[in-house]
Order: sequence, then C-alpha cells, then structure tokens
Amino acid sequence: MMKKVIVAAIALPLSLMISQVSAETISCVLENNKVVAASKLSSNPVYSYGTAGNVELSLPSSSANSRVYKGSEMFAGGGSSYLAFTNGAYTYALYNGMGRGWEFEGLRVYKDAEMIMEKQCKQYGSIVFDYDAVRAPEGELPY
Repeated sequence: MMKKVIVAAIALPLSLMISQVSAETISCVLENNKVVAASKLSSNPVYSYGTAGNVELSLPSSSANSRVYKGSEMFAGGGSSYLAFTNGAYTYALYNGMGRGWEFEGLRVYKDAEMIMEKQCKQYGSIVFDYDAVRAPEGELPY
C-alpha cells in the first residue's frame, strides 16, 4: 500500500508540470516534415520553424517590422483561432480552424495579402492553445 501512495505523490506533480509545459508551447510536425512551434505563450511568444537541431526562422526579430498577435474568427458552421508572427511583408500564422466540410490545423504563410504557403500538421490537435492566456494583442490576418 505504501508504494502506491509514493508513486501517486510523484506522478501527480509530474503530470501537473507536463500540462503546464504544454500550455506554454504548441508545436507540430508539418506535412513537409518541418516543425513549427510557438513557445512562451503567456509571456513573450516566440515562433520557430525548421528541423530538429536546425531552426531556420525564429520570430519576433529585433526589427520594428516584426510583431506578434492573436485572433479568432467565427463563420457559418465553425470558427478558427490563430497566433501570427510578422516579419516585414511576411506573416506566419499557426492556424486552427474548421467549418462546413473542412478543417485545417497547421501553418499558413502570407506575403502581404496573398497566402503563399499552407502546410497541415501531421497530427490533428497539436495547435490548440488557451486564447486568453496568450500574451499578445488581437489582430487580423492580412487577407
């Protein structure tokens, strides 16, 4: 009986730590085998894209043209939420949405108002975050 109590005493704090970590970071492996992630969601969100051990892009940059924002949309039969990072004319949005007959979770990249890339996560349910806990102002995607 004592062993079960000790295991429970260790397992509970560990499970709480895991849930706290996952609340601070969202990530997924995209269909092109690259990893997209957003971390530090409740303090200063950071975007990264690349492969394991090789980050190709990290935002925000120190540029005045770099910013972070979040948004949500409601439409017939569904809605969406996103966390977007801009770098000059480019916007990188971790997007989760569904509507009548469609669902998408992954990365959308815009250059000005044109979507130039859309890659879906291999595993659905990865780009889910507590909208209110993300420390970023609200904004709209550039389309």
